Amino acid sequence: MPVRDLRVVLVGAGHRARTTYLPWLATPPPHPGTRARPVAVLDPDPTALTTALAALPQGQPVLTARPEDLDQVLAVTRPDLLIVASPDATHTPHVLTALAHGVSVLVEKPLTTTVVDAARILAAEQQAAGRARVLVAHNLRFTALHTRVGRLLADGAIGTVTGGHFDYTLNPGHGLAYFSRWHRRRADSGGLEITKAVHHLDLLAWWLGTTPTAVTARTRRVFWPTGTPGVPPDADIDDSIHALVEYGPVPVHYSLTASSPTEGYTCTLHGTRGRATVTYDAHHGDPAIRLQFTDPARAETTEVLAREEGRHGGADARMLAALPAAVLGSGPGFATALEAAHAVTTGATLTQSAAAGHRLPVPDPRDSP
Repeated sequence: MPVRDLRVVLVGAGHRARTTYLPWLATPPPHPGTRARPVAVLDPDPTALTTALAALPQGQPVLTARPEDLDQVLAVTRPDLLIVASPDATHTPHVLTALAHGVSVLVEKPLTTTVVDAARILAAEQQAAGRARVLVAHNLRFTALHTRVGRLLADGAIGTVTGGHFDYTLNPGHGLAYFSRWHRRRADSGGLEITKAVHHLDLLAWWLGTTPTAVTARTRRVFWPTGTPGVPPDADIDDSIHALVEYGPVPVHYSLTASSPTEGYTCTLHGTRGRATVTYDAHHGDPAIRLQFTDPARAETTEVLAREEGRHGGADARMLAALPAAVLGSGPGFATALEAAHAVTTGATLTQSAAAGHRLPVPDPRDSP
C-alpha cells in the first residue's frame, strides 16, 4: 500500500511540541498508510526553532519562521494540517488564518481563552464550508479508562445519570508550575478555569452527551500567593475552584485544588439504577471504575484497567494515531470546535460567576457577538 504524506505545519515549539508533536513528526508510522511530514515550524524563539529542527528527520526541507508569518508560510507550503501548540491566548489568529487558507487545524486545548474568540472560530469554520475543519486536542477522550466509562454510561449501566461530583487535584510541584510560567497571567491563559477545568468539563459533557447550561462558582487564591518562592508578582490567577455546573437537569459539583498530596481525580456519577465511581491517580496504581447498584440482586463490581504507558495515561499516543484519519474526514474521537467552544464558555462562566457571586447561564458560543 502506498504511503500518503500528510503535510504538517507546526506553530509553537515549546514544551507541548517537544514532548508530543515533534516526536510524532519524527517517527515513521508503524504500518502502511498516512505519514505525517513536517514542512514548517514557527516560533518566536530562535533557540526553540533550532531545537525543533534537531528533533526532526534530517534531509527533508523544513521551513522555519515566526508565528506572524503564518499566512505566508501556509501559502508557500500548502499543508494538509496546521498544529497549533502555541500559548493559549494566541490560538485564535492561527486557527483563523488556517481556515482562511482552507487548511484543517489540530489546536491544543483549550480551543481559545475567551467566549468571543470561540465564537469567531466557529464562524470561520462555518465559512470554510467543509474545505477545512477544526479538531481540538482534548486528549482525555482517548484514554481506555474514559472511553470505557463513556460506553458504560451509554449502555445504561447506572440508568439515567441524575448528578455527580468531580474532584480534581494537582500535586504541589505541578500546581506551582502554573504560577511560575506564562499560565500565571489570566490574560495569557484564562486561568485554571480555562487551562485545566475545560479538560474535565469537556469530559463530563462527552460522557453525559449534553452541554452545560448554568454555573455557580467560587474561586480563590489559597496555596500560591504572591511572595511564595517561585511565584512572580504578576501572577493573577486562582488556585482553588468550587462550582456547581448544570448539564441541563444534571448538576455536577466540580472542584479543582492546585496543591494536594495526590494528583488525579475521583468522579462519582449517580444514576437511577446505581452509581459509578471513577478513580484515577496520575502517578500511582491502576485506574478503576466501581459500579454499585440499587437493585440488591445485583452485586457491586470494580473494573480495574491496567495503567497505560506514555504521556497522559496513553492518551497522547492514541490521539496522534487517530489524527491522520481524522484530518482526512474519517476518524472519530476528537472534540469538535463546537464541543471545545462549549468547554471554553463554561470555563469562562466559572470565572464570571465567581466574580459576580451568583449563578450565571452558560452562553451558547454560536450566539456570542
